[in-house]
Amino acid sequence: MRLPPAFLTKMEQQLGSNFARFLQSYTEPRTAGLRANTLKISPEALQELLPFLQERVSWCRDGFYYNEEEVRPAKLPHYYAGLYYIQEPSAMLPAELLQVQPGERVLDLCAAPGGKSLQLAAHLGKAGLLVVNDPHPQRAKVLLKNIERYGVINAVVLSETPQRLAHIFADFFDKILVDAPCSGEGMFRKEPEMAKDWSEAEVAKYAKWQAAILEHIPQMLRPGGEVVYSTCTFSREENEQQVLRFLGAFPDFELLEMRRLWPHEVRGEGHFAAKIKNLSLQAEKKECLMDKNGLWRQQEKNGLSPEAKQALAEFSLQVWQAAESWHAWLPEGGMVIERAGHILWESLFLPPLRGLKVLRSGWLLGTIQKGRFRPSPAFALGLPPEAVHSAIQRLDLSSHNADDNSVALRYLRGETIQREGKVWAKGWHLVSLDGFVLGWAKGAGNWLKNEFPPGWRRIDGEER
Repeated sequence: MRLPPAFLTKMEQQLGSNFARFLQSYTEPRTAGLRANTLKISPEALQELLPFLQERVSWCRDGFYYNEEEVRPAKLPHYYAGLYYIQEPSAMLPAELLQVQPGERVLDLCAAPGGKSLQLAAHLGKAGLLVVNDPHPQRAKVLLKNIERYGVINAVVLSETPQRLAHIFADFFDKILVDAPCSGEGMFRKEPEMAKDWSEAEVAKYAKWQAAILEHIPQMLRPGGEVVYSTCTFSREENEQQVLRFLGAFPDFELLEMRRLWPHEVRGEGHFAAKIKNLSLQAEKKECLMDKNGLWRQQEKNGLSPEAKQALAEFSLQVWQAAESWHAWLPEGGMVIERAGHILWESLFLPPLRGLKVLRSGWLLGTIQKGRFRPSPAFALGLPPEAVHSAIQRLDLSSHNADDNSVALRYLRGETIQREGKVWAKGWHLVSLDGFVLGWAKGAGNWLKNEFPPGWRRIDGEER
C-alpha cells in the first residue's frame, strides 16, 4: 500500500520509536471481526452455531475474530436473522467504553451505518430509549434498515443536525456516543482510496467539524451523564486536542478515561475513544411537558382507532390463536399509536418530535390497509423466541437439515416457497431458522407467498 509521504512524516513524529512497528502493520493482513447481537443470542450460543469463530476481542465482551479468507459470514442465513453484526474489532471499543445500562436514555449522534448503535441497543436491552441519528438522508436510511433488521424495538431513528436535536432534547440523555466524522486514517488498509485523498487540509476540515458537533453535547447531556467521543483516525488534532478544547470550553465536564488502539499493538485497525462526565449538579429550569414520573403527557400521543384495534385482533387470532397475544411482546414504558395508517410502539419518554426529520419514531408493527393489518418486517425481527414457539402459523427451518437450509436461502432471495404435499393455511406465517425469525410469508394453498422485503434480500455473489 502506498501511503502519503506527509502522513508518514507526521506519524513518525507522533510515534517516534514505534513508527517502524506501525509501518510494518500495513504489510500484514487485515483483521476481521463480528459481534454477537445479544438481543437475540448469547456469545456462547453464537460460537456453537458458528464454529469458524476464533478467540474473543479483549475489549468487547460480545466480539469475535474470524478469518475472512476462509468464510464470508454475510452469506449465511443466520446473518439475515440478525444474530451478529460484522464489525472491525477496533470499532467495538467506543460503545463498550460508554457502559450503557438498561433503562437509560442514550443518543448515538453520528450513527450510520449503525454498528455501534446496535451495540448500544444490546447493552440497553428492551428497557430505556435509544435515539440514533445521522444528518445524511441516505446514510440514515441504511441506519434504519440495520436497526430494524437486528430487532431493536426501543429506538428512534432521526436525520438531523446536532443543533436541532439539542433544542428538542435539552438535558435529556444519560449517555451520548459521538463517533465523529474524521479523516479515517485507521481505514487506509480497508479503503486505500481514503489514503489517496488524505491531506493536512482534510484533517483541519474534520477537526473544525468535530468541534462544531461537540458544542451541542452539554445542552443534551443530563447532570451526571457521560459522553464518549471517538474517531477511527490517528491525528492528535482530531483526538486529544479535540478533547482538551472541549474540556477547556466546558469546565463542568471531566475526563474519565482516554484510550487508543494502535494497529501495531492490537489485532485491529486502530481507534481513539475518550469518556467524559458532566459534573453539573442540576439542570437549568426549562419548560417541558413531563409529568411527575418523567413521562411525556399522554395527550401528546394518539391511540388506536377502532378499525386498527379490530384489524390487530384478527391478525393475532390468525397467527397466535389469541386476539391480544401481541401485547405480551411490547416493551414497558410505551404505548401503541397510529399515525397515518402506521401502527407503532412509542416510548412515553419520547418528547414531541415536531419539526424534526423522523425516519422512525418507534417499533413499526405494521400498517392498516383496507381494514386489514399488514405486519412489518421490523415487527417480525423484533419478536422474542416465545412468539415464534407459540405461533400456530409458521414455517420452522433448521440449518442442520440440507433441504431446510436450501429453503431458507430461497426465502432470503425472495422466492415463493412450496413443499410437496403441504397445504398452507391462509394468512400470515412466521418463517424462522433454528428458532430465530427471518420474516413473514403468506399462505396461499400449496404456496407460501414470500414477504421478505426486496431491500433486505440476499443477492448471490454479494460480499461484505
